[in-house]
Amino acid sequence: MLPKVKRMVTALALILVAAFALMIRADIPAAELKAKYTTPTSHFMKLGDAELHYRDEGQGIPIVLLHGTAASLNTWDGWSAELSRQYRVLRLDLPGFGLTGPNASGSYSIDYYSKLLHQFLDSLGIDQAHIGGSSLGGQIAYDFAASYPERVHKLILVSPTGVTNANDKRITLPFRMAQTPLLKHSVKYVTPRFIVEQSLKEVYGDDSRLKPETISLSHDLLLREGNRNAFVARLNTVDNDNLHKLAQVQAPTLILWGEADAWVPVTDASRFQKGIKGSQLRLYAGAGHIPMEEQAAETVQDVMAFLSQEVALLD
Repeated sequence: MLPKVKRMVTALALILVAAFALMIRADIPAAELKAKYTTPTSHFMKLGDAELHYRDEGQGIPIVLLHGTAASLNTWDGWSAELSRQYRVLRLDLPGFGLTGPNASGSYSIDYYSKLLHQFLDSLGIDQAHIGGSSLGGQIAYDFAASYPERVHKLILVSPTGVTNANDKRITLPFRMAQTPLLKHSVKYVTPRFIVEQSLKEVYGDDSRLKPETISLSHDLLLREGNRNAFVARLNTVDNDNLHKLAQVQAPTLILWGEADAWVPVTDASRFQKGIKGSQLRLYAGAGHIPMEEQAAETVQDVMAFLSQEVALLD
């Protein structure tokens, strides 16, 4: 190699190494984030191999809300205030995410989460509850409803996963990196704020609605010690196909979907509506993958109307 070319290659390599180093982010201690983000309604429960963080708000018939991959219980902020006027709202940070952090086993399958939800209800002495889930949380919710029909009063699914291939090219960059053998370990270190911001913009139909504090919260919780390892583990988990369980769901079901969902296409909604007998579908123009955040007021009113039918029957 010519000396000049060799110097250019060396300089480029140094630039790349420097750029990589600048994007490395250290873990944030769990205690630091607990001090920052717990609220008076926060609780921590030792459940199996996890130290589960959840919030318990309101009184009445319990409704349990499950978030999606790389999210947290904060995704339900727009619903909880309204729902807690009439219901007991229980929001979980699923193991591997949020303030809960990683579990001891490193298992993050749908089956694991479904059994954990069963343990959670048992630990609180709850025989039956409404169950709601977004994305990954939606897949857990319908799996749970099919596996334990006697425990679910009504089911709410927000853009649930389970149909679209996890390796679909639409999936955001950090997800693809986490599933690429040569790159997945870099996700445990290289997670600057702008990558989190870009991913969040992808789940909004109108990213002008995305608040800076939402980005900061998501970035902080991703950096919670152990969460990036868990994120990679979850993204490389091969779940058993549980779509056949849709036909086993007995609970009245409401399906919500943003028409501008860039992660899980709205065309998947018909599969869920056809699969769950008697289910209802609501579509939201302009909303992306998390309509409960982006169009909170409209979506929660549809949920309240759906649940109130049951309240009237119970009364």
